[in-house]
Formats: sequence, structure tokens, C-alpha cells
Amino acid sequence: MLSEYKRTTNIGIGVGFVLVLIGKYLALSQAGSAGALGWVIALTGVGFFVWGSSQYAKGKGHSPYWGILGLFYILGFVILFFLPDRHKATRVP
Repeated sequence: MLSEYKRTTNIGIGVGFVLVLIGKYLALSQAGSAGALGWVIALTGVGFFVWGSSQYAKGKGHSPYWGILGLFYILGFVILFFLPDRHKATRVP
């Protein structure tokens, strides 16, 4: 994976995962406007997670459209993890 994509991948995946957890907790435990705010936070987290997944795919030399697998959260990220790294052969030791 290219080093310039590591930071954006970590930010997207990390922030997205935390926002989804917080948003779902708020949405399921609160009623009214706090619950609606929870769903908005969760959807924002999904956006970050998909963006982070697309950065991960780009860093491995694949199309950023593979980031759509981020909609499956951890399962999608595991699939991206097992995609071959096309930049591995171009690294200089």
C-alpha cells in the first residue's frame, strides 16, 4: 500500500467506525430529535467509512469504486484487505 494513503485510510475508517457506533447508540436509545440526530451521525459515519475504504483501495492500486464495500463495514474491509497490493512490486527496498 502506498504510504500517502495510509493516513487518509486510518482517518476515514476510524472516524467512520466511531461515528456509526455513537449514532446507532443515540438513535436506538433516544426518542424524538435526539434519535433523528443519531441517525444523521450514523449516516455521516457510513460516509467516512466508505471514503476510508476507497482510500484503502486506491492505496493498494485498485479503483476507488471498491470503496463501496465499506457499506458492509467490517466484512467489506476484510474483503479489501485480501485484495492484492498492486504497488508491492514497485517498492524499492
